[in-house]
Amino acid sequence: MFTQLYLSTTNPELSFSELIAKHSGHILISAVFHTVIYAAFVNIVFFIFTGALLSNVVNQRLFIFLITVMLFGYLARFYHVKDIYHAYQDKGLTRKHADLLYIGWIFIG
Repeated sequence: MFTQLYLSTTNPELSFSELIAKHSGHILISAVFHTVIYAAFVNIVFFIFTGALLSNVVNQRLFIFLITVMLFGYLARFYHVKDIYHAYQDKGLTRKHADLLYIGWIFIG
């Protein structure tokens, strides 16, 4: 599912309305999934160094921050790929460029 979402959000020929209509549910699921994973990681690291978990208030703020960054990140990546496509005017070069930029970050966002 996440691979297909990556391919869709880096498709320069997809319109914004199609992205929202077809993939908004997947984007939300991905953002929540990754946010939970990252929040758990932060809690584990905090526990290792302090011996306690983060408070509920800090966890809520962390969750809100991360979910916001994730959701805007998908939109930013989508528009960035469109700008790359506008510069190259070639879908193959755009895919190659986007993969070089984002393939290492595929499981982070």
